Amino acid sequence: MKPTFASRLSVGVLLVTIGLPGAASAQYQLPTVISSVKADSLHEAAAALVAAHRYRDAARLHRRSAELRPAEDPLGFRCLSEAAALVYAAGDRSAARAGMARAAGHALARGDLRGAALAYLDAAWIAQEQKNPKQVWELGHRAEMLAESPLLGMSDRSAIMRRIERAPLAMRLALKAEP
Repeated sequence: MKPTFASRLSVGVLLVTIGLPGAASAQYQLPTVISSVKADSLHEAAAALVAAHRYRDAARLHRRSAELRPAEDPLGFRCLSEAAALVYAAGDRSAARAGMARAAGHALARGDLRGAALAYLDAAWIAQEQKNPKQVWELGHRAEMLAESPLLGMSDRSAIMRRIERAPLAMRLALKAEP
């Protein structure tokens, strides 16, 4: 029996349909690769701006680099932390505190409890410099709660607790007080 045009067409449609998920997957990955390359490029440009002592511009590029990275990329946390440190160096304590809290949130979203707790403590210390006891308590309390997580290993918990113990006396008092 000779195949008809209709039977050949239906076999062709079937083959195209089977091949579509692979093609769709390849199309989906392209933007991720492009975003990653752009994020890396922004990160490198930020480093060059730091060398030129253009801290605010470098911080802006670090934040943009972090935005382009997937949530599981640890370099996003690093970019956000560096951006916060740069605006701190430029004298903007409020932006530095908010940036460290954002970095902590990024670390927490990818399951890095130690990094999140330490970033929250950095944000709390900046709040202490600003004489903002409510923020000191809130951010410090988040770090303490993370330190108590059963998901943390003993060494990570100890690192967080040592950092809390090294906090200035005024900050420790604010952490113990109720909001």
